[in-house]
Amino acid sequence: MRFLQDVSLKQKLMVIIMLTSSAALLLACDAFVLYELDEFRKDMVDDLTIKADVIGSQSMAALKFKDPKAATEILDKLKKTEKHIMVACIYGRDGKVLAKCQRADVKVDFPLPAPLYNTRSFKGEYVELFHEIIDDDRRDLGTVYLKSDLLELNARLWQYANIVAVVLLISIGVSWLLSYRLQRVVSQPILHLAKTTRDVSAEKNYSRRAVKQGNDELGELIDGFNEMLAQIQARDVELEQARKYLEHRVQERTKELQQEITERKQAEEKLRATAVRLEHSNRELQDFAYVASHDLQEPLRKVQAFGDRLKAACAKALGAEGADYLERMQAAAKRMQILIDDLLAFSRITTKANPFVPVDLNKIAQEVLSDLEVRIQQTGGQVDVGELPGIDADPLQMRQLFQNLVVNALKFHQEGKPPLIRVRGQILNPPWEESAGNGHTEELCQITVEDNGIGFDEKYLDRIFILFQRLHGRSAYEGTGIGLAICRKIADRHGGTITAKSMPGAGSTFIVSLPIKQSQRAVA
Repeated sequence: MRFLQDVSLKQKLMVIIMLTSSAALLLACDAFVLYELDEFRKDMVDDLTIKADVIGSQSMAALKFKDPKAATEILDKLKKTEKHIMVACIYGRDGKVLAKCQRADVKVDFPLPAPLYNTRSFKGEYVELFHEIIDDDRRDLGTVYLKSDLLELNARLWQYANIVAVVLLISIGVSWLLSYRLQRVVSQPILHLAKTTRDVSAEKNYSRRAVKQGNDELGELIDGFNEMLAQIQARDVELEQARKYLEHRVQERTKELQQEITERKQAEEKLRATAVRLEHSNRELQDFAYVASHDLQEPLRKVQAFGDRLKAACAKALGAEGADYLERMQAAAKRMQILIDDLLAFSRITTKANPFVPVDLNKIAQEVLSDLEVRIQQTGGQVDVGELPGIDADPLQMRQLFQNLVVNALKFHQEGKPPLIRVRGQILNPPWEESAGNGHTEELCQITVEDNGIGFDEKYLDRIFILFQRLHGRSAYEGTGIGLAICRKIADRHGGTITAKSMPGAGSTFIVSLPIKQSQRAVA
């Protein structure tokens, strides 16, 4: 029933109760009326039968003697006493009308039906009855026909209708009162539950509970609702505790992070201060090394000059032992000169550096080979230089880098085996490395210098690039141990790296990686 969809539960229950009780009462009244109507019709038929039987008994003589006048008198008496009889007729044995009478309001030309044998029928507004007349000898003398109206029956029906209407009205009123009172048994717990639900939803107060009013299905529903609220309340308590715990942990962690940030900033400040101090100290040391090396050259030149004069003027007077001392002094002075020159070269990488300009490494390599031509011939070596790229660099330092690496390869060759040196270059473009500051991929130039010399154990890899560090004695191979340190410092100044791969007796490969393009940086 769609008309009940949008009304309140209270009204629904009242309408359902009233409709149910009214329908039941209406059916009961209909059954009662139908029963009474059937009984009344039976009574009418019985009454007409008795009257027909009386008329038949009185008219036997008239039928035997075929006396219409006597028969008509009998029927006239019936017309005066029975107002509901519309038509009365007596048929003879031959089926012909012996006598008849009719009420004044009935039409004169009323057609009489053919006589039937003991029949009755209700037709619309009247009822017809045919009753056979039999004498004491069981002989058929004729038939009585009676036609009666149904005014009394209709009056009875109207009376019943009024009674049913009154009863229905009273019953509907009583049903409304009862439904109004009884619907509370069902609606009140549900409405209370709905109100509690609205209040909980509006106030977010899950500690409220619905009041249970019985142990029926509604009671079970309220118990389930209260249990659900209890679970939600317990969950909220747990969530609140977890929230407070998380807030506490966040506050603690925030304090820890703030402390860590403060400590990190302090450490960074200390590192920056230390870096500044170290940079200042390194510059002072470099300046000192440069000045000291430069100032040492003048007395060293005098030692070498006076040693040469002493050897030229007094060689015979010195004797063999004095000449040996003099030779040792001159050799030491020569080594001292080489060491000072190397120290000056090392310090000039930063103190006397030139700005970066585009450099053709092929040209640099050819100039280095030209400078080392005599030494290459002396060792019987071969130097194979491949195609090298152009980069932004300090030309003098690139020349120094190539010269030191080639000289190193020529110097540490195997005895009885001419040195073979291969110089190669290629451009690398690391896909995931971004240069600092510009966010673009930085192209690198990789230079390799490979030889077939004595090689070394790679566990000494870091040592060979440290100043004055040597893997062999001075008597075995000449040098000061500064050459590779100079190479590393040049690579560092250009924003690159240098490393090596080697095995004892299998030669060495030195790998230098330098940026193709340099940013506008000041000379350190």
